[in-house]
Amino acid sequence: MDAQEARIYMAVIITVVVLGIIIGYFAISVIRQQRRNMELQKANALAEISAMERERARIAIDLHDDVGPVLSVIKFRVDNANVSDAEEQEELKKASAQLDEVIARMREVSNNLMPSVLQRKGLVAAIEDFITNAEGSSGIHMRFDYFELPPFTEEQSIHLYRIVQECIHNCMKHAKATQLDISFTFRNGILSIQYRDNGRGFHVPEQRGKYPGIGMRSLSNRTTMMGGTMDVESEPDKGTVLFFEIPIR
Repeated sequence: MDAQEARIYMAVIITVVVLGIIIGYFAISVIRQQRRNMELQKANALAEISAMERERARIAIDLHDDVGPVLSVIKFRVDNANVSDAEEQEELKKASAQLDEVIARMREVSNNLMPSVLQRKGLVAAIEDFITNAEGSSGIHMRFDYFELPPFTEEQSIHLYRIVQECIHNCMKHAKATQLDISFTFRNGILSIQYRDNGRGFHVPEQRGKYPGIGMRSLSNRTTMMGGTMDVESEPDKGTVLFFEIPIR
């Protein structure tokens, strides 16, 4: 190899090295930008969900502390109204019954927004209470199993309760199931949640996270926000299984 060929060879090597460095730099920049975007999306989702939970808590308190007593006073006055006309008495009875329905519905809404049992007795009791009420109103047989769970923070309890709540709501609205089972298992710092129903199922999208419906997207977003993963197995007429793995620190 003469001097000119050597110079050409070195120039080619230098060019390849420079191009490699440039390509590597851009690749690293793209990866870093993607990570920043994911972290920003996660932060935005956390802020949005946190704001939503605060608003839910505020509305629940307003319903319980402000609207509830007013409705109770109105019902007391209706029940104790002194009327002699039989037709008016019948109308007051109907009004009282309607007020009972409104009060019961308001309590149900308030409990769904922020269940008091979650704050008083913890996550397991809140889930059991919710399942009892949902089972009675839906006719779906529901089972909840749990094994040696760790203590949860208030924030973790709220998120986990919402995951279970959304799973059951989705089943009641869409699955046409007669049976659903939910289990919690904790091992090596990971909480595994499995949901299974015998409903009509659906086509699972190939790309993770591109789920149909607001409910499934909400589950995916809340799980991601907790640093966990969510997987779905479902086929039409073959039910649905949801797997969650969430780190608990």
